[in-house]
Amino acid sequence: MALNRYFPLAVLALCLCSAAASFAASADLIEGAKKEGAMDWFGGGSAEIDELINRGFMKKYPFVQARKTRVQSQRLLVRFETESRAGKHTADIVRTTDWYIDIFKKKGLLLQYDPPERKNIPDEMKDRDGFYTSLYLAVHALAYNTRLTPKNELPRSYDDLLDPKWKGKLGLEDAAYVWFVNVLKMKGEKPGIEYMRRLARQDVSLRASTTLLTNLVAAGEIPFAIDLYADDVERVKKAGAPLDWVAFDPMIVHTIAGGINKNAPHPNAAKLFMDFLLSEDGQRIYQSQNMQPTRRGITATWLPKNVKIHVNDPDIGDKVGDYQKLFAEVFGKK
Repeated sequence: MALNRYFPLAVLALCLCSAAASFAASADLIEGAKKEGAMDWFGGGSAEIDELINRGFMKKYPFVQARKTRVQSQRLLVRFETESRAGKHTADIVRTTDWYIDIFKKKGLLLQYDPPERKNIPDEMKDRDGFYTSLYLAVHALAYNTRLTPKNELPRSYDDLLDPKWKGKLGLEDAAYVWFVNVLKMKGEKPGIEYMRRLARQDVSLRASTTLLTNLVAAGEIPFAIDLYADDVERVKKAGAPLDWVAFDPMIVHTIAGGINKNAPHPNAAKLFMDFLLSEDGQRIYQSQNMQPTRRGITATWLPKNVKIHVNDPDIGDKVGDYQKLFAEVFGKK
């Protein structure tokens, strides 16, 4: 993936002009998909949203049955490798986080595919060699209980979290590795580690999941969550919880990407499905579910307009084990 570390959000809102026109699949691709009749995709994520994706695809291409199998990233990689060694392939498409899908690429598990719809995705959001493309962003943000802290008293930067007045009031998921790595990258490794050690001395409360942390902040048991997903906070906020979030500049984002299995059992249907995921129709489904698509010109209403983003680097996915150990050492994770 060609990476610019700091990427202006305004780029996501550029006019598409002729690029907004619906993509017309080739006759050969459609005929091949008709013969295959089905397509299987694997990954984590929301079952409800994925069902909407399946319905949207099958409405456009009723001759292909889209089937989703829910498998989390670590298990997904193991499954792909096992099937590849055995010469038995069940998945056509993998959708997972940028770190993991780059490992799929490095292990030679993905098909190189550069469809016309891909040109509408910024370079920072796709693999430069054409093996995978990001579908939507996961925006990292600090969440807070609106009843406990007025807006004018909120921390406005990562360094503000070191203020003694926030001691004992901060929560963090015990697997917040994307946030951890990218703060180190922004600050530089050595000063970044020193920052994390100072932050840990703020008596940061580690919790087992972002869902639990969200509920604790909404209940007022923990005033601040250092790292939650902005779209999740928006959903809980719209449901009436006293919850909101702060966009530090730059905002850390990682991407959720899709790629085609090099040995896809339904290669034509897989390409057709990948085209749909990147098309305006497919990307609008993500937008309708309060998510930020990667396609230019489709922007979530909650996304700040004048904040830069720091894009997670997929290339360090196979080095994450070292950062996990460092995170545990700094924050005292058992």
